[in-house]
Amino acid sequence: MMDISVTGQIPAGSIVVEDASDPSDIRLRLASDHASTMRGGYHFRVTGARGQAVRLRILDVRDLEADRLAGRDGYEDAWTNTGPHVSYDRRDWFRVPGRVVGRDYVIDHVPASDVCYYASWAPYPLDRELDLIARVAQSSRVRVAPVARTVMGADVDLLTIGEAGPGKRTCWIIARQHPSESMSGYFLEGMLPRLVDEHDPVARQLLDRAVIHVVPNMNPDGTRLGHTRGNGAGANLNREWADPSPDRSPEVFAVRAQMEATGVDFFMDCHGDEELRCVFLGGPLEIPSRTPWLASLFGQFERALMAVSPEYELGHGYPGGPPETADLRMAWNWVAERFGCLGVLLEQPFKDTSWATDPVRGWSPQRATLLGHSFPAALNQVVAHLR
Repeated sequence: MMDISVTGQIPAGSIVVEDASDPSDIRLRLASDHASTMRGGYHFRVTGARGQAVRLRILDVRDLEADRLAGRDGYEDAWTNTGPHVSYDRRDWFRVPGRVVGRDYVIDHVPASDVCYYASWAPYPLDRELDLIARVAQSSRVRVAPVARTVMGADVDLLTIGEAGPGKRTCWIIARQHPSESMSGYFLEGMLPRLVDEHDPVARQLLDRAVIHVVPNMNPDGTRLGHTRGNGAGANLNREWADPSPDRSPEVFAVRAQMEATGVDFFMDCHGDEELRCVFLGGPLEIPSRTPWLASLFGQFERALMAVSPEYELGHGYPGGPPETADLRMAWNWVAERFGCLGVLLEQPFKDTSWATDPVRGWSPQRATLLGHSFPAALNQVVAHLR
């Protein structure tokens, strides 16, 4: 019988192996981000276990309950009603059951291959991201240039799709401030090819009306390192927007400066949520300068997205109720307040939607990609009303 090996030392891997000597009780622990205490995501490989029953025990996940966002006590936690994404080839990802036992998260599985990957959600590898950018960059509609250099020296790419012009709106979309929320990469894999498709009438009309700036990955350092939320300096970029630092959060510092140069009429920040069982949109409803017009515009965008994608359902309010005042350290709030524009937070679920469940894959890369493909049609319905 082959020895079983468990490791997080893979591209974008993240796990601490406490003891893998007993296949019936492999003991693991979530790894903290570099220079940070943030943790929650995992991605690791098990080899040599084909046909064997293995029990993977991630220790002390209940400790993360103290870090939950305020107001979420009435919601199920990240470890309930979900299981890891699993793959034998790193392309096709499916679910296996997981459950909380005491303080730990337990996964029981019989791998069908000697190489098996487990992840809190299907990773979106940097190589795949670079391939996507290179592919869409071949379009005459697209310009690509680095907008920032990370703490560890990586480029943060900015894609400009279409051209600015009199009467045209300026739209910004960013993704992967939190690298473990990889569904954002798949979302862009649906959105970007549609925007550059010269035969798509929706894309043509939208680009006649707007120029679209896209940052596919705000946090390439964190992506490479397998981080949950932190960048190379351990900063949570979605808490840096009010006062970014060129040393600690150069990614936000540079993107903010570019927004000042272009202006912003529409902004969307793409994330994933470990607890919610829906596709969720947050709007500029609590910013200090909120207006009935902005609230109405956000409602128009919600209805437009629901019209083009059944994956979005109205009626899912801010988890735990809306805050009294917006946290301007967060991108969508800061941008909406600074530019008086429609700022949107997109959260896709780690789990699944509660009304359209897929017991095999849950919320999957395929569904995230299709949601991204639908997005330009929703934006096109509101773009003329942004100012």
